[in-house]
Amino acid sequence: MAWRENLVEKIGSLVTAILLVLYVQSQLHPVIERVYEVPIELVNVPSNYEVSLLTGNRLRITVRGVKERVETTSADRIRATIDLQGAQLGETQLPIRLQYPPEWDTQLTLIPERQRVRVRIEQRLARQIPIKVVLSGEPELKEVLAEAIPEPSSVRITGVASVVRRVRAVQINFDLTGLQGDLEVETTPVVLDEKGTPILNVQVNPSTVRLRVRLIPQPTSKTVPVSPRLGDLPPFPYRVVWFSVEPVSVQLRGSPARLAEINVIETQPISLRNATQDTRLRVPLRVPMGVEVVGEKEVTVQVRIQREATQSESGTPANKEAEP
Repeated sequence: MAWRENLVEKIGSLVTAILLVLYVQSQLHPVIERVYEVPIELVNVPSNYEVSLLTGNRLRITVRGVKERVETTSADRIRATIDLQGAQLGETQLPIRLQYPPEWDTQLTLIPERQRVRVRIEQRLARQIPIKVVLSGEPELKEVLAEAIPEPSSVRITGVASVVRRVRAVQINFDLTGLQGDLEVETTPVVLDEKGTPILNVQVNPSTVRLRVRLIPQPTSKTVPVSPRLGDLPPFPYRVVWFSVEPVSVQLRGSPARLAEINVIETQPISLRNATQDTRLRVPLRVPMGVEVVGEKEVTVQVRIQREATQSESGTPANKEAEP
């Protein structure tokens, strides 16, 4: 048969022609790849729950096709989503859905680096926590006291329940070194756990607060009398007939408004439950809040105890009433 003549040469020519066509096509319309990185979006997120993407919140996608088609693509035309409809609490794996122009299906190939992601779903919690201000350093002005008032005085902490429950304090640290007068600043409070370690993965509302720092004159002083406070009295038939205190007065230091409210300072309760003779005691003072005692914070209390005569000792029969 004629067509079998020179069959090897004919097959070789056909293969060569095909290779030439493919080569020409590859030169005129080369196949290339382009890699995009897009954010992973969450849809149908349940309210009052926190969702964490454990394998990262961005997805790398390889777009493959002829050069003319690939060069018309862009990352903003690709959308990677995860549907949380019906997802359960805890950790789970959910599929990623890619959305892009319909014509890409016939012209291009999109290859995501992974088909599913690990997701953790936890309940959210909110707490209102007061702000604690910690002052350090010394202002340039001497003989002054510093006070710092945050506005607002508390913030709302929101986040995953397990993390929010670890919060022990919301704190502002302020260094007074070199301060020459009153100051108002905007500052960011720090959320701390029980070990004083900052907690970062919570939301703070408001995120910044205004701190008003005031330098006020050194507190004034006032002298007030000391009043011994007798607690348990001696056992019968002993009684207290006289007591004294040394010193009879002490000097208090504090703000004028607080000192105006204090007219006397008491000792800690003195127990004479087992006392049957004169007693001399060193007793600490009960220092009111907001003031301090200048000098010693203890006083000496002397108590004179006397034994009363019973009816039998005075000559009156114990089982007979005394005649009028």
